[in-house]
Amino acid sequence: MEPVVDIRDLSVSFGARRVLHGLSLRASPGEITVVIGRSGSGKTTLLRAINRLNELFPSARTEGSIRLRLDGRWIDVNRDRVDTADLRRRAAMVFQSPNVLPVSIARNFAIPLRLALGLGAAAIRERMRKALADADLLEEVEDRLEESALHLSGGQQQRLCLARALALEPEILLVDEPTASLDFKATRRIEA
Repeated sequence: MEPVVDIRDLSVSFGARRVLHGLSLRASPGEITVVIGRSGSGKTTLLRAINRLNELFPSARTEGSIRLRLDGRWIDVNRDRVDTADLRRRAAMVFQSPNVLPVSIARNFAIPLRLALGLGAAAIRERMRKALADADLLEEVEDRLEESALHLSGGQQQRLCLARALALEPEILLVDEPTASLDFKATRRIEA
């Protein structure tokens, strides 16, 4: 099967500190690829390189090839002309620490779906409900969608972030320790 991610000779530095050097990786569609390593070994840096989030750090320098197969065609995210907002929607990332917006649960979906995809209220509501169900959170928050997302527990916030990424219907989902703040049962449901 042809991969959806093809990374070759990737090196990432922040100033004089080299975090990744000569890394290569291939990931196939429909499969889960897990990167394991000690804390500080560059796992998050690798994920951020895929959708060019490292470039938000002024001292970051990325070398090598990161090719993604999006819409059936290959793009090299570092060499081809790439709209980074579109790239980050299509290769969405869920961070280790929940990063909910300080607005209602519903607006946590409405803002990105309206800005990134131009969706209307009905389409936003449909995607939100499906994504919340997929993240095993809908039953817990269905009656409080207009309440602040900041009132959710840490595990619920993490599942909200996962649902928000899923609502964008990305072609590639990058997750950085997505179950770190979840209890055992929630972890098993998310992994399933």
